[in-house]
Amino acid sequence: MAEMLDRPVALTIGTAGHVDHGKTTLVRRLTGTDTDRLEEEHRRGISIVPGYAELELPDGRRASLVDVPGHERFVKNMVAGSTGVDAFLLVVAADDGVMPQTREHLDVLRVLGVEQGVVALTKTDAVDGETIELAHLDVEELLESTGITAPIIHVSGATGEGEDELLVALDALAGVAGGRAGGLARLPVDRSFVLKGIGVVVTGTLWSGEIRTGDILHTTSGLRPRVRGIQNHGRPAEVANPGARTALDLSGVEASEIEPGDVLLSRPVPETRILDARLRLVEGASPLRHNVRVRLYHGTRSTNARVRLFDLAELAPGDDTLSRLTLEGPMVALPGDRFVLRSLSPQITIGGGMVLDPSPDGRNPDLEWLRALEKGDVARAVPLALARSPKNGMTVEELSLAVSASAEAAQNAATEAEKVTKLGDLFAVREEIQSARKRLTQALRKRGKGRPESPELTVAEARTALDLTPKLADALLASMAGNEVRVTDTGVSLPDADEAPPELEQSAAALLEELHRAGAEPPATEPTPALRLLLKRRDAVDLGNRMFAAREAVEAVLDEIKTVCREEGEISLSGFRDRLRTSRKYAQAWLEYSDTAGVTSRTGDVRVLTRRYR
Repeated sequence: MAEMLDRPVALTIGTAGHVDHGKTTLVRRLTGTDTDRLEEEHRRGISIVPGYAELELPDGRRASLVDVPGHERFVKNMVAGSTGVDAFLLVVAADDGVMPQTREHLDVLRVLGVEQGVVALTKTDAVDGETIELAHLDVEELLESTGITAPIIHVSGATGEGEDELLVALDALAGVAGGRAGGLARLPVDRSFVLKGIGVVVTGTLWSGEIRTGDILHTTSGLRPRVRGIQNHGRPAEVANPGARTALDLSGVEASEIEPGDVLLSRPVPETRILDARLRLVEGASPLRHNVRVRLYHGTRSTNARVRLFDLAELAPGDDTLSRLTLEGPMVALPGDRFVLRSLSPQITIGGGMVLDPSPDGRNPDLEWLRALEKGDVARAVPLALARSPKNGMTVEELSLAVSASAEAAQNAATEAEKVTKLGDLFAVREEIQSARKRLTQALRKRGKGRPESPELTVAEARTALDLTPKLADALLASMAGNEVRVTDTGVSLPDADEAPPELEQSAAALLEELHRAGAEPPATEPTPALRLLLKRRDAVDLGNRMFAAREAVEAVLDEIKTVCREEGEISLSGFRDRLRTSRKYAQAWLEYSDTAGVTSRTGDVRVLTRRYR
């Protein structure tokens, strides 16, 4: 048993079938687990909420059994339990045969994309051979009408008849699972409560990825709970694998802050209220009109939605079409997710479909994009995903989610696409990046021509010139640094930006000579290109009040201030004016600059040296 627990769940199997056809009894027979955990379930003899049990297959692999309710009133919980399963175990009682919920459950499974499974014809110990044969034929007709091929095993939950044969048939289904390990961890929550001595506990079936003890998870409301402990099917574990029935002990969150229908994620994923999807109506449903309201079930969440049919006024039973669903409540949905639709009145399952684009742009669908997603054409979908938001690069993980493919497949497609380029860990549209390079170069040349003394752009100005999102702009700047541009702490410039025009150099030299001659009595002036060049090179200093002095004059005056303070302990305005043999205006300007430079500090009418210069 210990060795089995170390292995990931190979298959998630959802039971389906009419009420009182023996699903829970059969699951208890196969696993030893009573999945009816509520007092009301035992009192009424029916399942109300999904139950979960772990099954060891004949070859030692693990399967997770989801025992879903069969009563008509509990179809909502049946949908929640069935979402995310890989195969079905359809239970039909030999004394009843196919019943209404048998058909509806099979419809739910089909629209969820679950079309492989096994049929267990139960209660064979309670009827004669002719009745069993009639029930068998009834099931065959049902399967034939839906186009599903599945073995029909005669079993008895009471005596164990057919149990071994059923396990072998279930074991043969294990190969259909897979592809969910790695990537984004996603746990739709079906319960949240406080356990005495433990704290906040949430439960659900892990759809994808892995969750480990110590992981920080994310909710759509911005919470970041930490995983303190994990249980898989009621047993402590260090890691939760996809398909496993999982309970998480969380810290950093209150039980009231997480409720059924929420989703725990290994990284933030935005909610959506609009979905583009392939929608299919089940046989036997009434025609679906354009713009009709329905109830949409996805994972453990449900909400009303309005259906917009792209190219039809009405969808016929058994047909499918591209559609847009506007949700009345937000949810986390990703490409490839399955959902179920039920009519509002009467409340019956009418169809469902697969999410293609959970964040469509514009009023009209992008058919090329949707078809690439639907066909699983990753090579085509990746460039289209980037082109949909050309100014915003995407990481491999983001591309993987956008096109519903593995990270490896998304990276290979992006690397091989001619129209895609890579900057750091971001992929982007090559043409957009080339245009952004030109925009930045032109902006730098314009800046250099207009202000040759200060040809740099700040990083913020460079981002504006690139006209990309900050993360992509920074990645492009990093790739251009060195050869195409020079990036420093002060900004971005062209490699030859320090080479001022000859006429500007001449003006700057003449001005610097004038400042040298002025010494401690610098002239008041407006900043000119020549002066800004001197300031940039630190050959001149801004004293404030439109006064600028040569660097040598500044050093000489500050040294004089230090000398006076050290000799006399302090310096006054009048005393320094006499010392410099200048006017009050210049003496005051120098002392105020000395304070700004941190050489002196003012105390009343005098100034003293700061601790650094004493």
